[in-house]
Order: sequence, then C-alpha cells, then structure tokens
Amino acid sequence: MSQVDKNLAKAIVGIAVFLEFSGDEVVDQDSAIQALEQLASTLRGADGETRQSLCSQFADIAKDYSGEQAEFIENLSGALGLIDEKRCR
Repeated sequence: MSQVDKNLAKAIVGIAVFLEFSGDEVVDQDSAIQALEQLASTLRGADGETRQSLCSQFADIAKDYSGEQAEFIENLSGALGLIDEKRCR
C-alpha cells in the first residue's frame, strides 16, 4: 500500500481548513474555492492506494479537531473526490 506520510496529510488538512474557515478579510472566498478545487483535482490524480491512505489519515487527523472543523475533515476525502462516499471505511 502507498502509505502517505502523516505530516503531508496534516499539511493538506491545514490548507483545506484554512481555506474553508477563513473569513473574507483573510482570503477571498472565490480564491479559496478555486484553490480547494485545484487541490482536489491534483489529489484525484493519485493512485487508489494513495487516495485510500489519505482518507485514513484524514479520519485520524480529524480526532485532533472539534466541532465543525472535525466534521469538515472527516468529510474531506469525499469533498475532494478521493472516494465515492462522504467518509472512508
């Protein structure tokens, strides 16, 4: 299995959380959406094992967050189109 380094997965999560939860005064929302779409497009190019590894890492990383951010991270694999369902198995 292509295991994704946890630090790389944390970096992806950090960027996604920043773009999703920053207000207009920090980052233009259209630009944030465009950046998330570009991130998703790039990550969808990874092989299936890598995408599954990211999904597992995201689920584990979500435990370090709470509330809306934790839920966002739990659903990140689905939102980025890495898996068919909203949450990985």
